[in-house]
Amino acid sequence: MARCPATLPTDRTTCAGPVAVTVLDADNAGADGCELHAARLLAVLDRGRVFALPHAPAGAAHRVFKAAAPQGLSLHRLADAIVTSPATTR
Repeated sequence: MARCPATLPTDRTTCAGPVAVTVLDADNAGADGCELHAARLLAVLDRGRVFALPHAPAGAAHRVFKAAAPQGLSLHRLADAIVTSPATTR
């Protein structure tokens, strides 16, 4: 079964839902991924960031960031790590 680009090479789990976010490293190299694999990728990056894709469910980037954070970590820098696209009007 195909897995999202954010899946780590050692991770054998299947995706948990559709591709919803992009994870970027400190050099702006990135990978799109489901919330599960994106959280695992973000957790191993130094200064990684997560961006919700335009079609992502509400709160996807927030859930990925929280899942990637070590237990007990203060989330006061949440706004620095989560980037969402501005709402567009029709």
